[in-house]
Amino acid sequence: MKNPNELRRLIRQSLKPPSRQSVADWADEFATLPSTSAEPGRYRTARVPYFKEVMNAFTDNRIKRVVVKSASQTGKSAALLNVLGRYAHLAPCACMIIQPTLSDAQDFSKRRLSPFIRDTKALTSLFYEKEKSRDANQTILSKYFKGGSVVLVGANSPSGLASRPIKILLCDEVDRYPPSAGREGSPIGLAEKRMTTFWDSKCGIFSTPTIKDASLIDVEYELGTQEEWRHECPSCGSLELLSYEQMICDYDMRRRATGVRTILMKSVKWSCPKCGELFDEVTMRNAKQRYVAQNPDALANGVRSFFINGFASPWLGWLDIMGEWLTVQGDPMKEMNVFNTRFGLSYEMPSEIDESQLEDLYDYPAQVPDEALILTAGVDCQKDRLEYAVYGWHAEGGYGILRGVVKGSPTDKATWAELDTRLNERFTNAAGREYRIERTFIDSGYMTDYVYAYCRSRLREGRFAIKGYSRYGQPFVMKTGVIKDAGVYLVVLNVDAGKEEIYTALTAKKIRYGRDDEFLTRHFDEEFFQQLSSERRVKKANGAVVWEKVSANARNECLDTLVYALAALKSCITTADFWESLLGKPKPARRIISRDLG
Repeated sequence: MKNPNELRRLIRQSLKPPSRQSVADWADEFATLPSTSAEPGRYRTARVPYFKEVMNAFTDNRIKRVVVKSASQTGKSAALLNVLGRYAHLAPCACMIIQPTLSDAQDFSKRRLSPFIRDTKALTSLFYEKEKSRDANQTILSKYFKGGSVVLVGANSPSGLASRPIKILLCDEVDRYPPSAGREGSPIGLAEKRMTTFWDSKCGIFSTPTIKDASLIDVEYELGTQEEWRHECPSCGSLELLSYEQMICDYDMRRRATGVRTILMKSVKWSCPKCGELFDEVTMRNAKQRYVAQNPDALANGVRSFFINGFASPWLGWLDIMGEWLTVQGDPMKEMNVFNTRFGLSYEMPSEIDESQLEDLYDYPAQVPDEALILTAGVDCQKDRLEYAVYGWHAEGGYGILRGVVKGSPTDKATWAELDTRLNERFTNAAGREYRIERTFIDSGYMTDYVYAYCRSRLREGRFAIKGYSRYGQPFVMKTGVIKDAGVYLVVLNVDAGKEEIYTALTAKKIRYGRDDEFLTRHFDEEFFQQLSSERRVKKANGAVVWEKVSANARNECLDTLVYALAALKSCITTADFWESLLGKPKPARRIISRDLG
């Protein structure tokens, strides 16, 4: 302590009541968005009016929990940073930001948080003493300032979540969180235990939704006030939530030879569900807008929840949103992406499929339908046989070409020699075009050494060993590489992700099957469809969604071979123009991106 005056200043500062300035007002006065933002420069709440009440809920003493379910590109990240900036500047305390993974936390710090601190002058002097460009107190995941700190952690890191007391907890993209942080339970629940010592703690939960009945943000939203951002109809005055179902579109549709649809949008107008009048985007953006709570009683529990879809965003045009939606219709996985990122809604996946939905067989004009551009195969290894299936694919779906069984033990060379004969077969379409099987994935979970030996000697034929796991939240094709000791390529799959994609495609009849005819005995019989519908999606107590057999003794080899054939196709698609490159051009190179797996 240098002198009594400094002591008196510190005493006055410690006794000073906390600022009453709201987050929105602070943002308008101080916040500056970095060049990495959609609109760099001074922050203006008027640009995203739907975030004013969201941000101000963090300085409302009645509110303990703020939930935001929104589409992408609505300004969510900027709002989160404003909450953090306001507390760091006016009410310093311990803060934590949780991202889905540690790498996401590092990326958020580098691309969002650090530039925000650097460009917002009110924060720069707090975080960096004497305006130094580097400060020993500041790291990528931990940043300190007078009276507080900001720590960034991954939801998959139990030690980071439980390591310190916090007052402000901000959880970003919670639908991508793992069901459990290690073995210690819910990441959010684990972090919230660190808040119990603060009477005025705040928890913010932000996310774009994902799959219905497995979406964490849906659950959090329903526990709150469920406030929807609504627009006032210029004709009848009713307050309505703008929805894709109310949009009237004028457009032209063209279909390429690859099967890909192109939508040429002309106009989009909103139809009021009350009076039926039509209004364009400009009119509705200028209309009065406000939140309407569907569950106001939740306010008594201190929880406000908000819903914002893409039609309210100043960065998403209606023509673009509806054009994207019309383009992907009929492709369940792409539909889910639009539902999540544009409509701000969770997507309902089929939990199981009735085999009767699959028994509508088609008469192909030849061995392979003309629409098919590439063939792949999947092989399942059993103790007394090898089961395989061949599929033809185009950009919008696929066709079952052939199913077969090679009887014999995988320990017998003759069994693999017979598989060679089957997989080396050539197929033709009605125009006489010849096809070969471009890539085959073979399950190595059983008789591993024999599968490795076969695939090692058939690399030039595009035959690869795979290992399937159930990994909730991971991509379908997780990684590829080389098993050094075995000298073989291995592809690691999240088979549950593949089954999600397959079941939605089967439900939408994007994968078709041909009946036995003069060209082939295809073996798509009753037993085949029973196996194809042998599993269902189940939600576990910890929130994870997995696929399980309908009954313990159900056989599922036909489903597995379809999963492997689809994964084989996915591994071939390495460029954006993949499908166009198959039209009348040489067969694609047998290339697979890899790294060492040890």
